[in-house]
Amino acid sequence: MHRFFVPPEQINLSSPWVSGQEARHLTKVMRMKTGDRVILFDNTNREYAARISDIIGDKVYFTIEDQKTMVRESNLRISLGLPLIRHQPFEWILQKGTELGVAAFHPFYSGRSRRDFGKMEAAGKRARWERIIIEAAKQCERNVLPELNEPIPFDQLIAQDLGELKIIPYEQEASRTLAELEWTGSLQNPVCAMVGPEGGFRKEEIEQAREKGFITVSLGPRILRSETATLALVCLLQYRWGDMGQRR
Repeated sequence: MHRFFVPPEQINLSSPWVSGQEARHLTKVMRMKTGDRVILFDNTNREYAARISDIIGDKVYFTIEDQKTMVRESNLRISLGLPLIRHQPFEWILQKGTELGVAAFHPFYSGRSRRDFGKMEAAGKRARWERIIIEAAKQCERNVLPELNEPIPFDQLIAQDLGELKIIPYEQEASRTLAELEWTGSLQNPVCAMVGPEGGFRKEEIEQAREKGFITVSLGPRILRSETATLALVCLLQYRWGDMGQRR
């Protein structure tokens, strides 16, 4: 059954509704009509069995028939620092990271990332990034959307309290892999995974991160693109401590 996102402030109305791109997708792309059944989710681990009760202008109204709590979030809260790289791979990371259970995205500027990516451009892209996350959540049946933070400089990001375990893949790290890390911390605390831009982190940036408690790890002998390294790291974390290595 098709899934649609309804903001939490609208789901509890007597007649919940959607508008904008979500309504256009429902009526123009899916060509759904009054009486058709859908699943709604509202970013709170709940999903709702509903019928389309009315379509008026650019709004689609629903009647809720049933609701239940469905937790599909990983027991491991991954907070992902991702560089502002080229648009297509950056958006691909948002999509695939959502599918793989990333809990929060933290875009950042660094020495070798897109320093020309200004605040105006970031503001203009935010609506598109949010839409990519929503569509990915619909596809993978997540009921909670990952948090999308505003882009900030790398040094400001690593100064934040990002988690109990903080990891950076680094191509010059030869003595430690993720499999060799022993971590017995609380899963209630986020794990921060920070991946470098095309060209990697500068040495001084790695030293800054280490001073803030980040651990450098090797992802193998091959040099990976930013987007490849990001998803490899997320998968490894989910397998090691999250829900990819568990029986359902």
